[in-house]
Amino acid sequence: MESKGRCLCGAVTITGHGAHKGVHVCHCQDCARWNGGPLMAVEFEGGIEFDGPVRWYRSSDWGERGSCLQCGSALLWRMQSANMINVAVGCLDDRSIFEKVDGHIFIDRKPAFYEFADDSERLTAEQVYAKFTGQTE
Repeated sequence: MESKGRCLCGAVTITGHGAHKGVHVCHCQDCARWNGGPLMAVEFEGGIEFDGPVRWYRSSDWGERGSCLQCGSALLWRMQSANMINVAVGCLDDRSIFEKVDGHIFIDRKPAFYEFADDSERLTAEQVYAKFTGQTE
């Protein structure tokens, strides 16, 4: 199974291989600044391939964000220590393959003006840092 996607201008193409590992939503301030709101992203079991001018920006000690160098579309989030890349769901051509949100991170950073109706796992910033870095903020 493959999932195809691209940036707004089409200069970057993305292919996700295999089944997806579920949609996760990040409510951190960095995602809001980069993406204009919460980032909804997905990891694929078989990894991803991308082609085109991606600019990587190291936004924290453990993560990088990939955007199209031409149109600026927010496309990829990479955890350096785990060699894990997540794809922004909005850049995928067929979003109908996703049925629900599987989890939220940085839920304590979510502003009050929006809500998600799902009942999936919600991790605070402290829980996220402990899970991925073994440290607290």
